Amino acid sequence: MIESMAHKFVPTNSIMDTNIESGSKRRPRGPYRHHSEQFKRAIVEKSFQPGVSVARLARENGINSNQVFNWRQRYVADQHTVAQPSAPALLPVTIAEQPPVSLVDDQTVGALELTVGRAKLRVEGNVDPGLLAQVLDRLLR
Repeated sequence: MIESMAHKFVPTNSIMDTNIESGSKRRPRGPYRHHSEQFKRAIVEKSFQPGVSVARLARENGINSNQVFNWRQRYVADQHTVAQPSAPALLPVTIAEQPPVSLVDDQTVGALELTVGRAKLRVEGNVDPGLLAQVLDRLLR
């Protein structure tokens, strides 16, 4: 070792490399598999059938089950967006003019006053004949 006033010089041939490389190296990823929309839809529709195990279905088709669950979520989201129309449908409407309707029929307007003993009954306007018959029946007994 050589010493100067401010520094110590260490020979480089005695420095040990402290980086450790593991014996197993990670394999490079292969290319992504691209499945057709028809294939995805078929797998998703099978996965929604009663009694079907998503994990088993994925394994049988060489797919990760997480991928199938992802496809299922997209499938359900697409079904909701397709089912709802973007704008309400409008129907054609025609307005027909009608004569104004009178609230009171002028031909049946009248008044009736009946006094029986101490009871007095006065009826004005349109009266239901059945109801008037019941009242008179009770009153005239």
